[in-house]
Amino acid sequence: MEEEVCFCPLYGLIDVIAKKWSLLIIAVLGNEGAKGFNELQRELKGISPKVLSKTLRELEEHGLITREIISTRPPRVKYSLSESGWELRSLLIPLLKWVSKRGGRKATWCPIRLVHEKQKLDK
Repeated sequence: MEEEVCFCPLYGLIDVIAKKWSLLIIAVLGNEGAKGFNELQRELKGISPKVLSKTLRELEEHGLITREIISTRPPRVKYSLSESGWELRSLLIPLLKWVSKRGGRKATWCPIRLVHEKQKLDK
C-alpha cells in the first residue's frame, strides 16, 4: 500500500530555509550553541545586519529557533535552535552526504561545516 504525503505544509517553510543564510544560521547554532546577534554576524561573514535580522525573525516565526531576552544592562538577546530546529538540522546531514556523493560543488575552503558528532550544546 502506498502512503500519500501532502506537500502543502512545505510551502511557507521552503521559502524560509531556501534563503541563502537560513541553513547556515541553523548550522552555526547547532554546532556552537546559543549566540547573540553580533556573534552570529561575525560568524556569518558577509551577512548584513538587515538580512540577519530578517532571517532570524523568519526562522523564529517558523519555530526553528528561539529568541531569549537576557535582562542585563543593556539587554541582550540570545538565539538558539528549537526542538524543530534540531530536527531539521539532523535531516540536513543525509542531504549533505547525498549532495557530496553526487559530486556537488566542492569547496577548498568551507566557512561553516555541519558538525554532527557533537551533542546538543544548549540542551
